[in-house]
Amino acid sequence: MGKSLLKKLLLLCAFFFIMPLRVDAKPLDEIQDEKIYIETREDGSLDIRYDIKWRVLDSSSEGPLNWVKIGIPNAYVEDMQALSDSIEKISYYGSGGEYVRLDLDRDYEEGEVVEMEFSIHQHRMYQEEDGMYRYEFTPGWFDEMEIKNLTIFWEWDKGVETNMRLSRTEGRYSSSYINLGEGERVTVTMDYPMKQYQFHDDYDTRADAKQQRTIKMMLTFGGVFAPVGLVPGMVLLRNKRKWKDDYEKNRGFGMFYVGNRGTTHHSGGGGCACACACACAGGGRAGCSRKDFYSAVIRRTRKT
Repeated sequence: MGKSLLKKLLLLCAFFFIMPLRVDAKPLDEIQDEKIYIETREDGSLDIRYDIKWRVLDSSSEGPLNWVKIGIPNAYVEDMQALSDSIEKISYYGSGGEYVRLDLDRDYEEGEVVEMEFSIHQHRMYQEEDGMYRYEFTPGWFDEMEIKNLTIFWEWDKGVETNMRLSRTEGRYSSSYINLGEGERVTVTMDYPMKQYQFHDDYDTRADAKQQRTIKMMLTFGGVFAPVGLVPGMVLLRNKRKWKDDYEKNRGFGMFYVGNRGTTHHSGGGGCACACACACAGGGRAGCSRKDFYSAVIRRTRKT
């Protein structure tokens, strides 16, 4: 009995000794430069373009970098477009939050910098408050990564109140930040007068709903034309479940994902806009704050 207790105490001591070593581990990546460009459409939805220079610091601990996920405000997103050759595929990823998944064109090793440029059309972004359409934008923060340079640009509009600086030569507002530490966050705000603007963004299609419909259609097609169509449908469903289970097992703040196809790692970025006030579950090394105020406003209107 005494030996068993001694063994447990030694294991407990070893656990507490090892934990600080894991916390102080070398970061896998850093963001050298991130630029975000935002334009407001007539209905109040936003066109957002990201330009991210991502440097790989360590490709031996968890393998080379070959895909990342960047957090977005909510699932009401469409027209996701890859704008750089480094992105082989862009897609919505809704496990544990709302993200854009970027599959890269190749594996990136230690010391390499990959520039990822993409755009999205984001809906349900404003909150009606004190006669204003209010936007709050909190770009991605990274719990285990630093952002060396971050600049947010927002298109100039007449009568707008903001905490951003106006550059008349460029015709847009901007806010710049340097050396953002691990987990450090910034927020910019934009207020559009309701007397001057008549926003009405009633887009109600979730990106994950589109994916679910596609899978159901494929499975239905497989059922009608079995066994030719059924077998591929079963393979797709099996692979989808396996991919999700592997990710779920390793997800969470400050975690990384280790895939099955050799050695690989990914990282996640949280990017939020419009009244991002509450935290959402994040994967990889990043978090994302989000809140769908659009639905809340609709519910309040219906009650009154």
